[in-house]
Amino acid sequence: MTSNDNQATKIVKGIKNSNPIQRNSIESLLNRSIKFRKSRHVDQKLELFKQKFVPVNETTGVVFASTGSSYSTAEEDSIASKIDEHGFESPSKMLYSPDKLNFSWLSILPIGPGLKDLGQLSSLNAVLQVITYTPVLANYFLQRRHSANCTMQEYCFACAVEEHVRTALNGTTYALQPRVFVGKLKQIKNGSTKDAYDVWKYFMNQIQSSLLAEKGSKDELIQQTTALCQTFGGYIQNAFECLSCNKMENKYDFFMDLSLDLLQCSSLERCMTKYFKEQAIATMECPNCQREVELKGKKSVYRSPRTLAIQLRRFNTNSGVKINKDIKFESSLDLSRVITNSEKDHIKSKYDLYAIIAHTGESLFNGHYVAYVKGPNSIWYCMDNEVVQQVSVNRLLSEKAYMLFYTIPPEPVKREKRLPVTNTIKDIPVEGLKEEEPKEPTVQEEEELVTFKEEDNEEEEKQVEYERLKAALEEASKKEKVENQSAIVVSHNERMKSKRDKLEALIEKESVVSKSLEVKSVLLSKHTDSQFQDDINTWDEDIGTSVEDQRKSVLKQIKSKRKKVDAYDLEYDRGKVKKVKKKQDDKFHKPNMFQITADKKLNKKKGK
Repeated sequence: MTSNDNQATKIVKGIKNSNPIQRNSIESLLNRSIKFRKSRHVDQKLELFKQKFVPVNETTGVVFASTGSSYSTAEEDSIASKIDEHGFESPSKMLYSPDKLNFSWLSILPIGPGLKDLGQLSSLNAVLQVITYTPVLANYFLQRRHSANCTMQEYCFACAVEEHVRTALNGTTYALQPRVFVGKLKQIKNGSTKDAYDVWKYFMNQIQSSLLAEKGSKDELIQQTTALCQTFGGYIQNAFECLSCNKMENKYDFFMDLSLDLLQCSSLERCMTKYFKEQAIATMECPNCQREVELKGKKSVYRSPRTLAIQLRRFNTNSGVKINKDIKFESSLDLSRVITNSEKDHIKSKYDLYAIIAHTGESLFNGHYVAYVKGPNSIWYCMDNEVVQQVSVNRLLSEKAYMLFYTIPPEPVKREKRLPVTNTIKDIPVEGLKEEEPKEPTVQEEEELVTFKEEDNEEEEKQVEYERLKAALEEASKKEKVENQSAIVVSHNERMKSKRDKLEALIEKESVVSKSLEVKSVLLSKHTDSQFQDDINTWDEDIGTSVEDQRKSVLKQIKSKRKKVDAYDLEYDRGKVKKVKKKQDDKFHKPNMFQITADKKLNKKKGK
């Protein structure tokens, strides 16, 4: 008999086994340590009770039983501190610290090249240009923060994006071909490659999966702390209220972008206000009523993202027809209206525009995408596939945007200038120096410290100069271009009458304003009989006729008569002429002279 059969017979007969397998025995249950943690649901009555009474002996954490518990009060305090008074739970750890991210350009780089359209994929080119000129992502990829720690043996999407960004910002002048991403777009399941928003979501999901492969976690809250989620991620609070007991319950949703409706809206702010005025409806169990009820809640931003991506829903989900209406947007955005009241003083709400994606066409399947990005030099550029051209802010704000990208402006760095270090050794008397001769190395160390501080001062001055130049460039880019109002401009599509009127006005203006007549009169008034073609003052005020005649005779000898221009002079004055090879005459397609004479003779005979 096998061992399994022996064990089965012992269990049937009731014979005790020497090593019984009892997972839920009394001893195991009693000796098991029980770990307590703070509830995620906030008890409003308890909170009011705490505000009303002050405890006599302040205690931190949870009081445990006297049984041997391995769960310390410090660990309990750390878990309790991760859930705030509004029920928002913070992750236990971060995969990437937000302090390592730089949300402003570290250096002024030249604008990159355009992208070739490989199979009517202007949506892909627009999304790639926005990712390239997102300052925080550009700094992250330029510093190789991902590829230096990437452990994927096969294809890595984040590494491919990093290589593209580095190539684009490396100063290349020729248009790039994003062949690496064209084949990957076929993997889009829920969406179309014709929609730039679907391509954007696909890129975000693929980069997020690559970052999680580097440092993964099964906890959903920890997964929302990658470098990408720290950039575009935020939280929306849904404050639900039970209609029967009026008890509040907060739920939090993580978001990477906002998709706004355009109906009955004329501006971006109205679209945002309408989105957050819509009541969130959910069916859940009320902890106070102890039954499942329908709750209605109000939405608000509890944690604002550092970089905000917004989609304006311009396409019909069924037919793909475009809503071709103007939505007003500004170069700055303030979210203070839609932020949770308790968090308005703690989080930033002002954003600056740094990129948009515009769509031209009448439908989703018949159109073209163009990206407008703000370069590292604070100048706006239009990225239309291979074409890259500078544009003004007025033209940017007149576009019919499909996606908008805002970022929180970095705070200006205030640096205090250090006072120059003075050498205190000069005030010491000579006798004191003689007695302290062995302490010469300390003097050298102080001199070295002084030199290091002088170098720090130079670096600070360079940094201040760089910030001043950057501020001047931003101010110059915001100024409107001033056109000459007095200039007479003739368009090619004007009528002939308006062109003639403008020509007469131009002639009249030239006769009044132009200085050509004055210059001509000055040139004609000059003496031609002088040696230097100009009036020259003489030493003597009164000159006799004999001296004047003698001067004229000398000038005639000096200024010889002009020679007649010959063929060589004409050739030299004409300059280099391109020689065109004369083609030989085609002798076969010319009329035959013998045939012509024969025809003439024949016609004469017929005439007789």
